[in-house]
Formats: sequence, structure tokens, C-alpha cells
Amino acid sequence: MKLLVYKIPGLRAFLEIEYKEVKASTEGPLSFLAKQICERFNNYFSGPPAAILEDGAFVSTVFPLVPSEPFRRLMTAQLKSNLFGKFTPECVAIMVTSRCQCKCKHCIAYGITGKEELSTDEICDFIDRSLELGAYHISFEGGEPTLRDDLPELIYHIDKSKAISRVVTNGLLLTEEYVQMLKRAGLDVLTVSLDSPYPEIHDRFRGVPGLFEKVTEGIKHAVKAGLIVCVLYVASPQNSDLETMNNLLEYCDSLGVHELLIDEIFAGGKWSGKDILSDSDRERLINLARTQEKNICLTSFFHLRNPELFGCFAGRRWVFVSPTGDVMPCMHTPVSFGNIRETDLKDIWVRIRRNKLFRKKPKICAINDPYFKENYLKKIPKDADLPYSIEDVEKIKKIEKLEKLD
Repeated sequence: MKLLVYKIPGLRAFLEIEYKEVKASTEGPLSFLAKQICERFNNYFSGPPAAILEDGAFVSTVFPLVPSEPFRRLMTAQLKSNLFGKFTPECVAIMVTSRCQCKCKHCIAYGITGKEELSTDEICDFIDRSLELGAYHISFEGGEPTLRDDLPELIYHIDKSKAISRVVTNGLLLTEEYVQMLKRAGLDVLTVSLDSPYPEIHDRFRGVPGLFEKVTEGIKHAVKAGLIVCVLYVASPQNSDLETMNNLLEYCDSLGVHELLIDEIFAGGKWSGKDILSDSDRERLINLARTQEKNICLTSFFHLRNPELFGCFAGRRWVFVSPTGDVMPCMHTPVSFGNIRETDLKDIWVRIRRNKLFRKKPKICAINDPYFKENYLKKIPKDADLPYSIEDVEKIKKIEKLEKLD
């Protein structure tokens, strides 16, 4: 299968999909413009696509359906960043609530506070603003997003000609009726979190007895309903050995999951100060993605952020919005550059892009950047509500500078 996924005068981009291989290529006198993008893509993907549909394919749930208008917007964004250094908030994650039934040991939303959650109208307006700036991927997260009664309405509001929608859930409320409601609302990708292929370990890690069984039933309902289903697995040194990973692959494949998306754990939120993956851990997971022979798509998402591929997305391709409207470059960088209730998203994005940390080419993820740790994380008081205002960080830095002069 050869799909034409992007076309401008002098340049045509294709994806060639065979049984367990996906390759990007270009044709035309301006092919050199997209050469680097294709090379990065081909260096990243090494297995079967997540799903082949009548009107195209999901190579991975990380990207929109190809071909489609959202994917065209993705390609345009990559060309603009590569050629002109102009970045847009391509992927927008909205933490629609801080409420959650779980008590996960690695919760990255831990400390994110706020009393008055964004209303339906406020979130819908923010979605529209995001699409105006070029977003092609809108993700509803939390907390637990299914605790919002208006979640189907929020999904339905997205202009499907511009962006795809994703819900990231703990799976506890995925009844057959609820999943059907998400499908009718137009949800593209349902992402269910797992922390182990072993029920007792997953339930203990999440603090909810019986959750693994609920996740299993929810995935079955979603697959039956025709949703694209992704399992998100946050890999740590404790759960990423080959035996565990192969058992996880078997489990996901048996349920009809389209993609197993592996991200790495960060020393933030409740996991602050704890072990993270070593280089050998990462290489083992990348190699597994390249060599596994299941029909399921296995994607090492953390590898996409490798500086040799696309680098850290925070403040370059991503924005996260707290339940009360604060805009952060990433969930792992709990610094607010403005609130959408007070400032237009476009102006907040400009403020992020002008910041020294996000102007430079990323060598590592922002959360691990020594400059960010020294100039931002260390400035946040231990008892502060998160996200912490960038203005307050700058005030602390000025006071410290004056004290040194004295």
C-alpha cells in the first residue's frame, strides 16, 4: 500500500505500508525539503502500523490518520520548524479535571491544584484557539477525564478536519455503554494506562483493587466498538525487564489492542527522587520495538524525543493546560506561563517560545535540563501549589540576584 500523504508544488510525500514495515519517501524537485523529516520517521518506526482502515492508516496513534487533513497540518508544522525555526503548539493536552479514583505511585499530576475547573465553554473555546494556532492532536487527560460528564461534548466539539482526539484514562469507567458514547462523539483514539501485565501488581501500583479486570473489560468494549485502542505503559527500572514486556505484549495482542505505547518514567510528581530508566534500559526497549514479531504496533515513544530525532517537545510542539486553565510547556515542567482565563493562548505561546530554555535546540528533555532545574524547579517553594507562576519564579530570581549584589 502506497499512500500520498502530503502534496505541495514540487513535493509529494508518501508512506509505503507493507506487512510489518512502514517507510516514508518523497518525490519531486523539492524533495530535499522533507528529506530530514523522512529520515527521522524511518529511523523511528520499525514495525507494523497501529491500524489499517478503509480510508487510510494509523501508523501510530502518536500521529493522525494518513492521509488526512490533520496529517497534512502535521507535515506543514514540521516543514515550518525545519526550514524557518517556527514552532506551533501541535499537540495540546487538556487536564480536564484533577479528580481521580486512583492513587498511582508515579502520578505526574500530583500537586496540580485549583478549585474551579474550566467550564465546558472555556474548554471548547480553548480547543478552537489551539486549532487556530495549528494543533492537529487534542488529548483529554487528568486526573481522570471520564469523571467529566461533558467529556463526550468536548470530543464532539473538535473540528475533525483539523485534529484528532485522544482520551487517556485509567479504564475504571469504560462500560460498554460509555465506550459507545465516546465512539458516537467522534473519539479517534482511546488510550488506557497500564503499569503491569500482572493484575495484582497493577492494582497495587494504582491503589484500586480489581482495576486490572476493569481495564481488560474496557479494552474489549472499545475494540468491539471500533475505536483505535492504545495501551500506555510507563516504563521504570522495576517493570521493564524482557519477561515482563513480552508478557505485556501477549496480553495486549490477545485483546486486540492496536498499539502498545511505551513512555519512560520521570522523576517528577509522586516519583520525585526515585529511579528512572538507564541508557541500557532504554536501548533494550527500543530493540524490543524493532525486533518483536507480534501483529501489534509497539512504539517506544520516549525514543521520539531523542535529540537525533525530534528532541524534547515541551514548549516546542506541546502545551499542557491545567484543570483551572494554567498553560505549561509540558506536564513535567510545572511552571505556568499564563492562564487562558486571563490571556489569549497565542500570547502565552509567544511567552513560552521567548523563554531561553525553549528557544534553544533541546539536547535532553526539559525536566532533566540543568538550566531548568537550577533556574526554575529549585525556585519553586516546596509547599507551593502547582503549576507555579513564571512571574513568581522571575521575582525569586531577581531577589536572589539583588541579595548577591548586597
